Amino acid sequence: MNKAQSALEYLMIIALTLAIIVPTAYLFFSYSRESTEQITYPQISEIGLSIMNNAGSVYYSGEYSKIVMDVSMPERINDVYILYNRELVFEVDSDSGTSDVVFFSDISIISDSCIPAGCDLACEKCDLSDLASAGIKKIKLESVNLGTQVNIAKVG
Repeated sequence: MNKAQSALEYLMIIALTLAIIVPTAYLFFSYSRESTEQITYPQISEIGLSIMNNAGSVYYSGEYSKIVMDVSMPERINDVYILYNRELVFEVDSDSGTSDVVFFSDISIISDSCIPAGCDLACEKCDLSDLASAGIKKIKLESVNLGTQVNIAKVG
């Protein structure tokens, strides 16, 4: 009977330990996932506003002006593109699904994917998907088409 009692006590200790560790681990990982999502959106906002402000500076500086930016792209970005030469869109994965973070521009912005397609005036969608992966990226903003547009491109 003594061996059975010690075995049962051992099982109770293991069960109690697991009852504490499993919920704690779940809370930790869910909190960590939420924190990552809460950090991603402000990073994207900062990047998007910086690109738009620098694009305006390049545009108003005139033809042949350019700026090269170093940007740390966060994870969870599926795609980056320009719509109708006026909207910079970041497509972001979140726990509630995919959402778009959009930045509007007063000036005409394009990417290298628009130039060969002959979309110099109003391209529906210009691809910037090479910016979508996480990590440090160099982005070149350059005044083109006699200073009427700003081209956004990844360097390297």
